[in-house]
Amino acid sequence: MSVEIEPKFLKVISKLPHYFDPTRSESVPEGLIGAEIINFGTTEEPELFEGGGLVIDYKKTGSNDIWRLILSFNDSGMWIEFNGIKA
Repeated sequence: MSVEIEPKFLKVISKLPHYFDPTRSESVPEGLIGAEIINFGTTEEPELFEGGGLVIDYKKTGSNDIWRLILSFNDSGMWIEFNGIKA
């Protein structure tokens, strides 16, 4: 018997999902939590990244630099393709 939990009550774990081995999950990049999100979406060329790629442009707290995080994902999990200062 499964227990249903409303999504708003779910605990957030600061790791990227890894279906087969949760101990291999990557941590969320330092500075992303609490950052100002500048842009969020995909790319013009989704074939470059598995799952189409999820792009997050953000400013770390106290910084003027805009960082870009690109995540790829499939049925097995999610991983970081790129995380660095956007030129």
